[in-house]
Amino acid sequence: MGIHNMSAGNALRLSSDAGLKELSELLRNCHYAHSAHYPALDVALLGREACRAFNATWEHLHTDAYLSAENGLRERRICKFQYRQRERQWTALQDCHFFQAETDNPLLGGVQRTYTRCEATFIDSPILQTLLAADLALLDMALGPRDWLVTCHQFRILCDQGNAGQATPEGRHRDGHDFVFQHLIQRQHVIGGESRIFDEEGGQVFSATLTDYLETVVLNDRILLHEVSPLQTSSINSDRGSRDMLIIDFDLADY
Repeated sequence: MGIHNMSAGNALRLSSDAGLKELSELLRNCHYAHSAHYPALDVALLGREACRAFNATWEHLHTDAYLSAENGLRERRICKFQYRQRERQWTALQDCHFFQAETDNPLLGGVQRTYTRCEATFIDSPILQTLLAADLALLDMALGPRDWLVTCHQFRILCDQGNAGQATPEGRHRDGHDFVFQHLIQRQHVIGGESRIFDEEGGQVFSATLTDYLETVVLNDRILLHEVSPLQTSSINSDRGSRDMLIIDFDLADY
């Protein structure tokens, strides 16, 4: 069963974290927000087994063939949803295309890319339902109810002794969406990977290395830019490291 019939009412109940109002004010006023607890505390209520099954889907990603070797090695899958606020209903879409303008992504912009769709285990997971609910609740509080096109990107960034991991090989950039949620899944045998956010004049307004499960950064992608510093393996006893992320893009629906 998919999440086609997940209601926004249930979404809001799942997203009752006491800090939601504060985060929404930060998003409105500063155009970004960061939390190690929201929505992680909502997800923790679902239990360890659900989290383990969700995290395990990162073991089944495919190599991103659009990147050349000098730009690093990463694996990914994507899936898309449509959310209609009047019906309070999510609909899973089959479309797996992804496009960014050259002005947003100087490395891969202008290329119509197609990725493997996320597994059903990921799409149907109660963890994903809770994350989408929490992200929607924050946007609802910050902006008011809207219709959205939502794209989920499962990423694994890899590094080894001879090659740094490049989470943002395009450098400082915009993704080309309205809002971008960055949820950390896990880091294994790596150092680095500092998340940085900049204003349009190039001033750094935020920096942090995400370390906790589902530690989250959300930003207004139309106003701010972002990048992630390179990853290095953290131990001579490990010849490979990785950083798993779930990026969820929200675009105002155009129909």
